[in-house]
Amino acid sequence: MIVQQRMIERARAVCHADDRLEAAMMYGSWACDEGDEHSDIEVALFFHDDAHADVDQAEWASRIAPVALYFTNEFGNGTAIYDNLVRGEFHFERASDMAQVESWGETDTLPSLDRTLLLDRTGRLTNHLRKVVGYVPERDTAERTRFLCDNFVNWTLFGSHVLERGELVRALELLGIMGRYLLWLVRLQERSVAHWPTPSRLLERDLSPAALARYRACTAALDDEALRTAYRYAWEWGRELMADLGTRHALALPEPLLEQLDRRLHGLAETAPIHGSPAHG
Repeated sequence: MIVQQRMIERARAVCHADDRLEAAMMYGSWACDEGDEHSDIEVALFFHDDAHADVDQAEWASRIAPVALYFTNEFGNGTAIYDNLVRGEFHFERASDMAQVESWGETDTLPSLDRTLLLDRTGRLTNHLRKVVGYVPERDTAERTRFLCDNFVNWTLFGSHVLERGELVRALELLGIMGRYLLWLVRLQERSVAHWPTPSRLLERDLSPAALARYRACTAALDDEALRTAYRYAWEWGRELMADLGTRHALALPEPLLEQLDRRLHGLAETAPIHGSPAHG
C-alpha cells in the first residue's frame, strides 16, 4: 500500500470519528481508480450547518498527516501540502449544499460509488451521487465543437498580435492556451474523450502517436523564431481539426476569416528574424 492509500484510509477513519460531519466523499484520481504515487488526495466534506463555521480547516487536514503548509487556493479550496510532499485538496461544505455534487458529473468522472464514498450518516449523499456515478456527458456535439473552434480562432489571433509586438513571454503563455484547445479538438477527432476536463492528462496514453507528434510541433521555447514556427504549426493543425469536425457536425465555419488567418499566420512565419537577431517591438 503506497502512502496516499494509507492517507485515504486515515481520512476515512477521521471522517467517521468526527460527529460534525454528515457525509464525505473522494473525487479526482483516486475516485477514478487512477491514483498512483504522484497523485493528490481530494476530499469533499459536508458538515452539519450549525458546525460548519467553527471548523478549523488546517487542523482538520492535519488529522490525516502532519501538514507543512495549508492555504486556500485560487479556486477557493483548502489545500494541504503534507510533510511527505503529498498534496491534499479539501472542500469544506455545508450539508445543506450537498446537492451540488449532482453538477460535478460534468467535470469529474465518478465511476464507482464504493470508491467515491467515505462517509454517509443519513444516505443523502448516496442518493445524490447515484445520479452522477457512471455518468459520462456527451462531448462530441456540434455545440461543443463550435465553442472550441471559436475559442481556438480567438486565442490564435490574440497570440499572433502579441507575438508580432515582440512580447515573447506573453506569446508563449498564449500558445499554451491555444494548445489546450487543440488537445480538446483532437480528443474529439480521435473519439478519445477520457480526462476531458484536463485534456493533457494521460495524453501519452489516450492519443495516437501521430497526434502526439503533431502536438509536439506546436510547442516552443522562449525564442522568437521557434514561437513563430509553433504558431504556424498550431494553426495548420487547428485548421485541419476544425475542418474535419466541422464536416462531422455539419458546421458552417467562417471561411473568409479563416483564410485571413491563413495569410496572417503564414506571414508570421515568413517574417521571423534571423536566429539570434532581436525581435522588433
